[in-house]
Amino acid sequence: MDQKQKIWNQWVLMLHKQEDRAKRREALLLEQIRKSMPDYDELGGLSITELHVIQSIGSQEKVNVTTIAQQIGVTKSAISKIASKLMKKKLIERYQLEDNQKEVFFRLTRAGESVFRFHELFHSKLERHMLEFLGRYSDAELEFLQNVMRDATLEMDKNWSGQ
Repeated sequence: MDQKQKIWNQWVLMLHKQEDRAKRREALLLEQIRKSMPDYDELGGLSITELHVIQSIGSQEKVNVTTIAQQIGVTKSAISKIASKLMKKKLIERYQLEDNQKEVFFRLTRAGESVFRFHELFHSKLERHMLEFLGRYSDAELEFLQNVMRDATLEMDKNWSGQ
C-alpha cells in the first residue's frame, strides 16, 4: 500500500472516531447541563443546535437572526424556529433598540447565561486538552499540520459532485 493510501485510510479512521467522539461529548455535555440545572427537565431538553444558538448569542452583543445563521451555518428560518423554542424555554429573550424598532435582537436570560457558561467551560477543557496534545510537536510540524488542515478544509468546501 502506498503512502497516500495509508494517509487516506488513517484520515477516514480519524473522521469516524471524531464523529463518534463528538456524539459522546454532546451527550455528556447535555447530561452535565441537565444535572446542573434543577429545572432542566421542564425545558424539554436542549439540542446541540440550540446550544450553538445560545453560544452565538452569549458571545456577542446585538445578535439577530441573520448574525446567528451566518455564524453557525444554518438558514434564517431555522434560527427563527430555534429562537422561538429557546424563548419558550426562557433561555433567551428578544429586544429592540429604542431608535430602531424594526430589527429584533436576542440576549440570554439568567438561565441562558448559566447554560452558556457551562458550555464555555466544557469547550475550554477540550481546548486545553488539544493544546496539550499539540505540545508534543515542533513548530515546523505544527506549521505543516496547519497547512494540511487548511488545504483539506478548503477542499471540503468545494462543491463535489460525488466523484
